[in-house]
Amino acid sequence: LKGTVISVDVGHEQVIVDHEAIPGFMEAMTMSYGVKDDAALKTLKPGDRITARVVVTSDDVWLDNIVVVQKAGAGAPPPKLDENAPPRPGELVPDFTFVNQNGRRVHFRHYRGKVVLLTFVYTRCPFQTYCPLMTRNFADINNQLAANATLDTKTHLLTLSFDPAHDTPTVLKAYGERYVGKNDPGFRHWEFAAIPSPELKPVSSFFGFTFEEQGGQIVHSLSTALIGPDQKLVRWYAGNRWTPAEVLTDIKALEKQPRT
Repeated sequence: LKGTVISVDVGHEQVIVDHEAIPGFMEAMTMSYGVKDDAALKTLKPGDRITARVVVTSDDVWLDNIVVVQKAGAGAPPPKLDENAPPRPGELVPDFTFVNQNGRRVHFRHYRGKVVLLTFVYTRCPFQTYCPLMTRNFADINNQLAANATLDTKTHLLTLSFDPAHDTPTVLKAYGERYVGKNDPGFRHWEFAAIPSPELKPVSSFFGFTFEEQGGQIVHSLSTALIGPDQKLVRWYAGNRWTPAEVLTDIKALEKQPRT
């Protein structure tokens, strides 16, 4: 891998890199990667040019052998992710339109008044620490919210597919039924929905999400967002190092805030 560091999250052991194409593996992308070498991670700064090795196993993807080939210039502004820059807290989520697992067309404004936890899914994703992990995390959160009657009625989970050609309502329903469990019959609290093709670009741009089709598969980043009842972004979670416990703490803190 050869690219430019966009951001560094030491606490979650993640780095977002805008990198060149990796021959035989991935087109040029901006993606979040895990870094297991704490010492190497702590030396990285936004704007650094690096080389690294991408390690791919059956259940994880991370960077090692990281070398900074050019440090960011002193006083230089941090690099930007162009149209896929991470959303900022306080931004109002546009009234995007989706098609859910029941074939129903829904607008984001339908969730106004509830705390929404949103993430993206590629149902054919082969990396267990990417989409499958996000879905397992959401299943954990969904079950814990179901055990709290107050939080359950004030929250909603939304998993969005960016592969509308494959992820039809039938596919999403079958996929979702493996995770929703008995606590969420009929997808009352946790919906699975596809983003219509015309909406893919604006949705991915807003949520700082990148994806690229290649060789019959889709290479993608990860993006999870917590949105308040006023439809404004509260927190954005990059990568896959966040935990259900962390998100639940944020949801509970948000619920304690006075409504205006």
